[in-house]
Amino acid sequence: MTRKYSRVDEAIFREIIEPIEHGDVEDARAEFDIDAIAEKVLGDVDEGFACKVTVDEFWKIVEENAR
Repeated sequence: MTRKYSRVDEAIFREIIEPIEHGDVEDARAEFDIDAIAEKVLGDVDEGFACKVTVDEFWKIVEENAR
């Protein structure tokens, strides 16, 4: 089930920053272009925001947006 967030900053934190920092990365914002990732992986849904890509697509996008 897709999780939906009412605020984009919460969606960015939960769907992008937390998964990245769950591994070896301590500061996702320093190592990746989080705004670019958010544009590609988050979408508007029912007055909120949710991840619109698969797990594999997510990690490919993350790699493409390394600083």
